[in-house]
Amino acid sequence: MSGAGIEKLVEDVVPAISSGAGPHVVFVTGKGGVGKTTVSILLGTLLSRVGETLVISLDQAKHLKEYLDLEDVNRVYNVRGGLYAMQFDTGRDIDRLSSEYMMLMKRIMPGLKVLNLDKTVEIVKNAPGLEEEVYLRKILELYRDSRFKYVVVDTPPTGLTLRILSLPRLYTFWLESLIGIRERIVSLRYVIARSIGREPEMDDPVLDKLREMQDRYAKLSNDLVERERTSFAIVATPEPLPVYEARKTVEFLESMGAKPSIIVVNRILPAEIASRLGVLEVQSKALNELRTRVCRKPCVLVEIPMVETVPSSLEAVLNLVERSRGLVLE
Repeated sequence: MSGAGIEKLVEDVVPAISSGAGPHVVFVTGKGGVGKTTVSILLGTLLSRVGETLVISLDQAKHLKEYLDLEDVNRVYNVRGGLYAMQFDTGRDIDRLSSEYMMLMKRIMPGLKVLNLDKTVEIVKNAPGLEEEVYLRKILELYRDSRFKYVVVDTPPTGLTLRILSLPRLYTFWLESLIGIRERIVSLRYVIARSIGREPEMDDPVLDKLREMQDRYAKLSNDLVERERTSFAIVATPEPLPVYEARKTVEFLESMGAKPSIIVVNRILPAEIASRLGVLEVQSKALNELRTRVCRKPCVLVEIPMVETVPSSLEAVLNLVERSRGLVLE
């Protein structure tokens, strides 16, 4: 592969990702099967030309592990030069988080066994939202990892990803309400202690913990919409459903105060082949919508042609660069 193709794409793509202090996180989102892992590796490779970059896959399909021949999950491997990779697996973290919650519940409610409710604690492992919480904790870690200039996140399917991204704002709202309730409890406890002649306890570990959590999630909420800290790359193929999902993702990002920096259109058929297959009109309509409605200024549109086989190695992904085209919409 010559250097011209990759240098041109670096020139087009990297300026769209503003890097400030600490790692800059790039979320690669899109409908399942559109090529998020391929695009994540491609973006990671481009960014590694200007700074050490980690590509981490949160997708449980584990394509990244396969494509880059990573020996194990939950370990960072140096792939080449400044490019690093890690396949995240939720299993161990879900076990650890559920155990943490079970211990907390038993500490807070020691009478569970007396009430024959202790078995309900075991249900925590399968509780709704636990998987999203595990992913959210991993994302929090990524923003704190100063080893890398960039972190490219190969995300799970869109629905799960958007739920994860909505959690920081939701948690901040909940915690604000819980802090208000806890402050009233502490005040009442203070009044009762003084009225019966006891010295009231001034410290409240629960209130301190709630405030610490609120600060953590409020900062993450800000980081997610701060262009110096976060970018979003949306991947779609020129078909109705992926384009619809890309458009809905843009609307979600705008609702939280963010915008996509990069739109990647993957698997574009040559016009003559699309015409022969009878999909030229569908593809043309999808491309037009992605170019004019989904990729809104300022935005970089990267177009990747269809290849004969799905890229399943680093070399195969890099070969796409020579055939890809970046368009900067100012």
